[in-house]
Amino acid sequence: MSARPRVALVSGFWGQNIGNAFFNIGGKWILEQIFGQGEVDFIQDQPGYWTFNNKLKGNPANNVVLLKYLDVDYIVLQGPCLSAYFEPLWNETLTELTRRGTKLILLGAAFFKYTPEEIAAAKVMIDRFKPVLISTRDSRSYEILKDWVPHTHDGIDSAFFVPKAYTPFKLTKPYITLNFDRFPEPTITLDGPAEGEGTAFEELGHRWRLEIPKTQDWFSHKGKAEAYFGHLIDRRKLPAELLGRMVVRPEHRMNPHLGWKIYSQPNALVADEPWTYFTIYAGTELTLADRVHACVMTLAYGNPAMLFTPSPRSALFERVGMTEIKQRPVRLDPGYLEEQRQNELAFLKDAVAATAG
Repeated sequence: MSARPRVALVSGFWGQNIGNAFFNIGGKWILEQIFGQGEVDFIQDQPGYWTFNNKLKGNPANNVVLLKYLDVDYIVLQGPCLSAYFEPLWNETLTELTRRGTKLILLGAAFFKYTPEEIAAAKVMIDRFKPVLISTRDSRSYEILKDWVPHTHDGIDSAFFVPKAYTPFKLTKPYITLNFDRFPEPTITLDGPAEGEGTAFEELGHRWRLEIPKTQDWFSHKGKAEAYFGHLIDRRKLPAELLGRMVVRPEHRMNPHLGWKIYSQPNALVADEPWTYFTIYAGTELTLADRVHACVMTLAYGNPAMLFTPSPRSALFERVGMTEIKQRPVRLDPGYLEEQRQNELAFLKDAVAATAG
């Protein structure tokens, strides 16, 4: 074992979006298969990623820029880091690190909104700092990046590797999971008339019909702050049980801790660590969520999930064949998922070996 970690895996902002932890933890397991135990560890992300900060202005004044002083062989960025603010947040750090010979890896990487501005900004940074390899998390990003770097792979989101890294607890009570942080939880009708408004599907032996509250949905589409107002004026009393199963309602945003919103309905759950969420999604009989990574974790642990969000980041589901995840609950074949994991590991091992030295 080396005297220090050779690989710095940039991570953090778990409190404002616990889904970051999901792909961070999966990413660490991946990198340990490539570089070995004790060679990889977490390090802070750039402070400019704070939710309400203007990221295009870069990191806050007086920030120590700790990352640029790292004594490591590799620095690894994950997730939708290919944004319009890639350069203002990362240029200073990567300039110093690459000057000293540190190599850049993009793992489970993707664009944030896939706009021409993002693509142009990413091209500048990739040309400047020349990652030794890129493994994307969706094919849309891969098709853009595949000719930019010699070692590029059409990979999957790193959170799909979490079951390799963590064995969850078992719970004694059966439950389903409804996770709606920004958008309103649908009103659910079971075994009602075959015709009607809303989304309908068959699941758990029953006919489900979901209707989205129009007023709350309008506010949610306006913006994050407006979404909170939409939740504030939502006067529905939502069920604590459905079909004899407890309804668990996780919130993925611990910070800011808006108790009036988080605990407004029964069986609410929020945590500043990811392990609790892994246990919830691993044991659920069904997840309905507006959070991409709530569905990723549910699918990764072998359970059905349905997604409710217009976010372009849902492209990562198309990569694993879950093209109907916004129309009905879907399941991911475990054999297919394992094949994709092994393909990614094989690529990473070969690419690291080819670019060593």
